[in-house]
Amino acid sequence: MYKTTKALHHIEEKMSEAQEGSLRHAVLACAKSFKSSWIDLGQYLVTIHKDKEYKVWGYSTFEVYCAKEIGIRKETAAKLIRSYRFLEEEEPEYVKKDYLESADTQKVPSCEAVNMLRQVKQNKDIGIADYERMKRQVLEEGKGEKEVKDVYRSMLQAVRESDPEEARREKKLNYLRRMISTVRSIKRELEINKLLPAKVITSLEKVIADIEQELS
Repeated sequence: MYKTTKALHHIEEKMSEAQEGSLRHAVLACAKSFKSSWIDLGQYLVTIHKDKEYKVWGYSTFEVYCAKEIGIRKETAAKLIRSYRFLEEEEPEYVKKDYLESADTQKVPSCEAVNMLRQVKQNKDIGIADYERMKRQVLEEGKGEKEVKDVYRSMLQAVRESDPEEARREKKLNYLRRMISTVRSIKRELEINKLLPAKVITSLEKVIADIEQELS
């Protein structure tokens, strides 16, 4: 999802600095093997965020820690935390150690698929039968993000066809998704070319956060 050769090298360097067996070393190991260990990583991030452990390691904020130490954006960290908490609260058997040790790696649900399942669970317009169907696909069959997204899209389409108000809401969300992509692009250009003061970048970051709140 986020790992490049450079990012992996950076994580390995940080692992060499951390004491083996420590919380810091364990988190870095999870970040290195993100595909099969995102559940563990999500659990660690929940603890680190709650207890502010990152301050002990010399980072001013959780977001800076995520970016500088384990190489993930704050949006990815937030998704990990939301997805882990969802499993912990709604499907706790999938975060137990014995499941993670015995599960077929190919069937371990992805963070993105679990996050989509979370959205289905929270959508009051989606029926229980549809939720249970997606739950089987995500947690038992290990369906990937694209397949799950297609299923969710068909569910939303069925809701829109039966509810004009929901259709208007979906149109608004699609507009906001396009807007946030545009604002992020502008922010990157301004940062790279240093065209405006830092306070303008900060303002754009707030706009992005506000839009993300509307989309969550």
